[in-house]
Amino acid sequence: MYEDFIRLVHKGRSNPDLSKPIQSCCDYIELHAEEKLPLSEIAKRVGYVDYYLSCKFKAETGTSINDYIKTVKVERAKTLLISTDLSIQDICDRLNFGSRSFFAETFKEIAGLLPAAFREQNRHM
Repeated sequence: MYEDFIRLVHKGRSNPDLSKPIQSCCDYIELHAEEKLPLSEIAKRVGYVDYYLSCKFKAETGTSINDYIKTVKVERAKTLLISTDLSIQDICDRLNFGSRSFFAETFKEIAGLLPAAFREQNRHM
């Protein structure tokens, strides 16, 4: 059910203004947010070198590929915080943030709240 939800959300996010390779990158990132996503792997999937993909992605989306990955991971974390009883550490690990402090810092930068505060504020909705 969770995977079906992710696919439906992803389908609604498709952007017809993006080139096929960049949309493919966005698709891959959104569908694999719980995996490590090295730039070299993503570039290889669309037949680009890392540098060219970085430049093209930024030109088309207005954001860096690393910032896009972080945003997608935070959006997934929000869903997990609201819909599961996973601990914040488990969510951090599941989304490959590396450390809980980096997860909290990134989450706050993007969502405006720390993960625990976000969960508390949104869980009762």
